[in-house]
Amino acid sequence: MARHSPKIAFAGLGAMGYGMAAHLVKSGFPVTGFDVYQPALDRFLKEGNGASAAKTPKEAVRDVDFFICMVANSVQATPLFFDGGMGAVGALKENATVIMCSTVAPAYIDEIQSRSKKVGRPDIRLIDSPVSGGAGRAADGTLSIFASGAKDDVEHARAVLQCMSGKLYEIPGGLGGGSKAKLIHQIFAGIHIAMANEAMGLAAVAGMDTREVFERLRGSEACSWMFENRVPPMLDAGLGRYSAMTIIAKDVGIITQTSRTHKFPLPLLSTAEQLYLSALTNGWGAEDDCVLVRLYLPPSQADLVATQSGHPSKSSTKESSRPIHNVTWETIRDIMIAVHIAAVTEAMGFCEYLGIDVALMYDIVSNAAGNSRVFEQSFKRMGKKGWRVDGLEEAEQIVQRLVSAI
Repeated sequence: MARHSPKIAFAGLGAMGYGMAAHLVKSGFPVTGFDVYQPALDRFLKEGNGASAAKTPKEAVRDVDFFICMVANSVQATPLFFDGGMGAVGALKENATVIMCSTVAPAYIDEIQSRSKKVGRPDIRLIDSPVSGGAGRAADGTLSIFASGAKDDVEHARAVLQCMSGKLYEIPGGLGGGSKAKLIHQIFAGIHIAMANEAMGLAAVAGMDTREVFERLRGSEACSWMFENRVPPMLDAGLGRYSAMTIIAKDVGIITQTSRTHKFPLPLLSTAEQLYLSALTNGWGAEDDCVLVRLYLPPSQADLVATQSGHPSKSSTKESSRPIHNVTWETIRDIMIAVHIAAVTEAMGFCEYLGIDVALMYDIVSNAAGNSRVFEQSFKRMGKKGWRVDGLEEAEQIVQRLVSAI
């Protein structure tokens, strides 16, 4: 890093935000942190030289060159930016840059820009720059970042963006492009997480050896990045957590809201959203999103996937005398493949509708958590068919097999 690194204010020191801010400090940037949770600020101050803390957004952005926002949602972001007494926008120096890393609706990016102009700050540079990759990659500076905005503004912020990223995607189309790309990726993520939970729930109640099913499925064409990542904690709770239920529920809600605004149907993702809402209703919001599997298990056997890891049962569950007949790991494989095909149809159809370059989207998804073997194998063929499944040979074969199983 250059001797005189630009000054940065960073708001939102949660699981990912803290790692991002700490990595910037370690890389030589002076960073002033802000968070409403005081223990997060106290922890950040221990990062050493270059780390400081502020009590308000207004105080945090004083004399900084860049203001990075990584709060949970737009509800938190609005007062952060525009609170009359403590908001950041009015206190930023002339021509400062706001880097919006939070996942928000594309329309909210436009709102930030328009409201900044209304309060007399048309000089502020704004970059729409959502991130993906989780807390570990945030701390390592290897996130995937989807940056959009004026070309000169993105170039001006390149050193900061590259410091936080392993892959920096520059999304064409101006402000909102980055958020649109992130939402398309999250369609895959939202569907695949739900599918991974449903697959293992079905394996458990069908009396199968859940570990054997996992190994077979991850070695098959049904595998997805989320399946490989989310199932191990179901098999062994001691492995810890990856991502809270509230995060994927929030992202999916933004996508379905955006799709309704555009009158574009996303039936599969909308079904997944109802599962996430059920999990939140049950009070599981702070838990890892792999706890969604509990929706498919008897209430007294919430750990059934783990207890049947290496130990198949002869009947489905203790609470049912009706085992699930004719369900094999191949049946579950076919269900997963069918769902993954439908996910490609929904996500890429919406991608084209929003005007995002499909080749760029392939690069993003295939290198990130939304990837699946179905996506890699069927992308080109489905694209030639306008993302429809009509005439897709493997889809027709799977339908026939599932009808026979049912």
